[in-house]
Amino acid sequence: MKTIKILSFLLFLLGSVNMAVAQKMGYTNSAAILVEMPDVKRADSELQALQTQLENEGKKKADAFQAAYEKYVQDAQAGLLSAVEDQKRQQQLQQMQQELQAFEQQAYEKLAKKREELYAPILDKLQKAIDAVGKENGYAFIFDVSTLNFILFAEEADDVTALVKGKLGM
Repeated sequence: MKTIKILSFLLFLLGSVNMAVAQKMGYTNSAAILVEMPDVKRADSELQALQTQLENEGKKKADAFQAAYEKYVQDAQAGLLSAVEDQKRQQQLQQMQQELQAFEQQAYEKLAKKREELYAPILDKLQKAIDAVGKENGYAFIFDVSTLNFILFAEEADDVTALVKGKLGM
């Protein structure tokens, strides 16, 4: 009786191994696909325009701070400032510097938010194309070699990148 149970378990295990071996697996390089997508080029262009705009705005603020600082140093060295006026100008400079730092932080956050806003639909579109290729071609797994480059060998026939590009109309 014990032998029958062990034999049944071994047959079950062997069947499970055969099913696992029979699963179709493929791979793609999503980073290479993204680089070629027209949507990414438009998003990058929009991000570059926003970054340039923010840099120009930041430069104006930095130049204004620099001019105010130089004027303060010049007036202080010439002895034109009373103690009260000196204190007041130092506080103004400190506030300008804090505003400049706050602007830099806001600009960074604005750029990151815009990047996420622009790339989320693109990444979703790519994922849907990969999912469709997987379902239509009977793949159990499709690995992305751009993020986890752990595949040391793969048959070229299992590269589904061309199929994904086809789904994206590329």
